Amino acid sequence: MMKKLLGLSGFKIGVAITLFMTVLFFFSVLDPQGNYLVMMDKKWVDYIQKERDVQPHSSDVVIVTVDAKSVDKYGRWPWPRSRMAELVAALNDHYKVTTIGFDIVFSEPEQQSGRQAAEILLSKFKKAGIGGGGAEKFKKDITSWMTDMDGDSKFASTIAKRPNTILGFFFNNDPETITHLTEENKKAASGLIQGSEVNWVEGIIPFGAIHEGLYPETNIPKIVKGGHLSGFFNMVPDPEDGMVRRVHLLMRHNNNVYPSLDLQMLRHYFGDAPISVLADENSGIMEIDVGDMPIYPNLDGSILLNYKGPSQTFPHYSIYDVVERTLPVEALEGKLVLVGATETGIYDLRTAPVGAEYPGVEVHATLLDNLITGTYFSFSAANDLLTAVLLLVVGLLLGFILPRLKNIYGTLLTVVLVVVYLAIHRWMVMELLTWTSAFFVVMEILLVWGAITLYQFLVSDRDKRFIKGAFQQYLSPQVIEQLMDNPNLLKLGGERRVMTAFFSDVAGFSSISEVLEPEQLVALLNEYLTEMSNIIMKFGGTVDKYEGDAIIAFFGAPIPYEDHAVRGCLVALEMQHRLKEMRDVWKEQGRPELTMRVGLNTGTMVVGNMGSENRFDYTMMGNAVNLASRLEGANKNYGTHNCMSEMTYEPVKDQIEGREMDLIRVMGISTPVRIYEILSKKGELSESVAQGVSHFEKGLELYRAQQWDKAI
Repeated sequence: MMKKLLGLSGFKIGVAITLFMTVLFFFSVLDPQGNYLVMMDKKWVDYIQKERDVQPHSSDVVIVTVDAKSVDKYGRWPWPRSRMAELVAALNDHYKVTTIGFDIVFSEPEQQSGRQAAEILLSKFKKAGIGGGGAEKFKKDITSWMTDMDGDSKFASTIAKRPNTILGFFFNNDPETITHLTEENKKAASGLIQGSEVNWVEGIIPFGAIHEGLYPETNIPKIVKGGHLSGFFNMVPDPEDGMVRRVHLLMRHNNNVYPSLDLQMLRHYFGDAPISVLADENSGIMEIDVGDMPIYPNLDGSILLNYKGPSQTFPHYSIYDVVERTLPVEALEGKLVLVGATETGIYDLRTAPVGAEYPGVEVHATLLDNLITGTYFSFSAANDLLTAVLLLVVGLLLGFILPRLKNIYGTLLTVVLVVVYLAIHRWMVMELLTWTSAFFVVMEILLVWGAITLYQFLVSDRDKRFIKGAFQQYLSPQVIEQLMDNPNLLKLGGERRVMTAFFSDVAGFSSISEVLEPEQLVALLNEYLTEMSNIIMKFGGTVDKYEGDAIIAFFGAPIPYEDHAVRGCLVALEMQHRLKEMRDVWKEQGRPELTMRVGLNTGTMVVGNMGSENRFDYTMMGNAVNLASRLEGANKNYGTHNCMSEMTYEPVKDQIEGREMDLIRVMGISTPVRIYEILSKKGELSESVAQGVSHFEKGLELYRAQQWDKAI
């Protein structure tokens, strides 16, 4: 009733959940603000990156850091710019590095109290009008001291003489923090980064496709002039959890497109190779080329970072060791060197998938490695489309398969499917550097399984529980299993079927019951009924009911069998054989020996649940049933034990040996019925019995020809 009322099925539930999850997936991935569901996918990829071993990575990328050792030796940060000049000189002249990139911005002139004092002294000396050779020499010395004390000039001069230094800057995109700046200030700052743009853009970059840089916080002009190139080092964490999973390679400012620090370093590393951008006005950034090296970013110009390991996966070297030249030359020779800070309290700390405290300078090292080795993650609309296809295929298949499985097998299939899919997803991340959604596919699998399992328990399995409760006493476990797997085989209510009815009774039971105590009688009867019922159920028969010592059964319902008549005959033969064995045991025990009579008839009868609304039985009715009962009683008149009608004999005569006994008319049936004795399986009749059957058939033929003497 509930199933009809709801109009549901396991498959329909699977379809509904599949469509819901597919629509939810598209809404989630198209949400410009991001959401928790999409973040779950990111978290799973984060977990894979964090738990795997350190991955192979480029040996060309190293980090030179403002670390605890350097601060202990040189004092607190910031240091004089002359120290930075010493660093650049050591990296170039001693270690012969290829490219230097500063993840540091020198946005303010150095505070030079010594130079200012020298300037005041020189000014006063001139005002005093002191002359002579000694005075002129003293003025030259003061001027020389001023030059030596100008760290900005010394740093600028050093990087100008060694044109492999890429300066870093960042775009300030908070309007509130630049309200004090005049248009002239902004124009001057923009002018300082001119000349660092990408070489050319092919196509049109759609508005909003890449981030817009509001105001460049650059190095001071003196240092900018000495530097070779400049690149921004902005990082934009994911809005859901602040995790740095991607770095943008391009930003727009004043209608120009500027490359990141990492791109500029590669530009120099590849011999001042040009940077070109291929854009599609309907999509976004399609390709970025640094010389002959193609980069395929996301449409917003970002790269999904493939973190190769935890912090310090890439070599970290102290600035102190570099300046003092205590490192072996081969540690840095020919390398791409990133200069940044890792000392506690001064360094750029980021939250990365591989660690909550990950140095920003190492994020850039990871990006450089990914670009050089081509091992960055690739994710596009094609991934989302493939995920949608997976959701549809997996959901519909589960909706089709799970309702047809037992709960234990459905649960096992679900567990295996989840484990296998997550293993495949991990392989995709590790080997293909891309993935489909883990969260949505796994969640769909679990929801479909859970909903169908609950539905089966509340609705579908209710019929199965009813079947098991109603038939476990009358059917074999195998038959009950078939019915539970396919309840439609059982029409609850009544239907017309051609079946074989079975009736058995114990001969002389009344006399036996008189000589036994009630407890002895019950024990004997239970033993007999158990053995006989087991044989019926062994052959797929249904025990209808027990009436005292009588067993009423039928073959062909609720599971339909074409050979129901044969099964009934085989049951009669095996029951008589088993009863003979039991009589031998009873005889030795001094207990009464039971004999049994069986009647079988095949015909159309009504079978189903019959009774009141509160109490009913699965039973059979009809004239064909009554005839089987009459044939059981007819055995008494003919001195036989197994009797069947001609309707049963016709379909079994090729498999069962039978002896025609008579043509009789029974109460309630107007047409005479030919009856047969069930003797054995075909071909198993003994020679003596076969001769007896042959004589009897001749006698019966003479009897019907009214040749009485010959018949006798």
